[in-house]
Amino acid sequence: MSKKTLFEELNEEVNLEGKGKSPFFYRRAFARLSEKYKNDPQRIILDEQKDNGSKEETDKNVLRRIPKVGHLMMFEYEASSKNLKYFDKNPLVYIISTSGNSFTGSNLHYIDPPKRQIITENLMDGRLNLPYSSVSKYNINQIKGLLLDVAFDEWITAINIPIESFVSIKEGTEKSILVTDVWKDTNKTFKKMLRGVRTYKGYGKNDLDFRGN
Repeated sequence: MSKKTLFEELNEEVNLEGKGKSPFFYRRAFARLSEKYKNDPQRIILDEQKDNGSKEETDKNVLRRIPKVGHLMMFEYEASSKNLKYFDKNPLVYIISTSGNSFTGSNLHYIDPPKRQIITENLMDGRLNLPYSSVSKYNINQIKGLLLDVAFDEWITAINIPIESFVSIKEGTEKSILVTDVWKDTNKTFKKMLRGVRTYKGYGKNDLDFRGN
């Protein structure tokens, strides 16, 4: 039997204990299970890479080299700026648009858990209601390793994995920032939204796993 990935463990936990629970319940459960990944988020991607069990045992997440519109992706990122108010080193990004070596997306980690749940459910229903405070432009060359393309039926699991890592940068020096401080700040402009409908671009294989209904 192959080693279970974090996503498989989390889904098992939810199926056993999580029915009817609040987003905060999920977050506490996921925090316990994902603690071993906290200081090494890339391990999530590496474990997915090693996930070679039977079709029934494995999850549907896929590693990619380039992002495409309409997908939810997890990756490790290094900013190039020497001065930033804050940024997330382990973003979970819904891809809005792509252009050459860059792409624009909404990092759902910038949104507090209850609002994040609603935003994601809207996305899964095909509606974009993304706060501008969560939208950033990313450079593919600043991604460390590969992107984990999260399968559609894993989106709710993914948004509750507490692996965000917010830091500020001043004169090239990083300083950790409390995620609650980030949420307090982004909540101030939460109602300023990018609205529209979800568009999707596939990779030509197993598209239904990522497009959804």
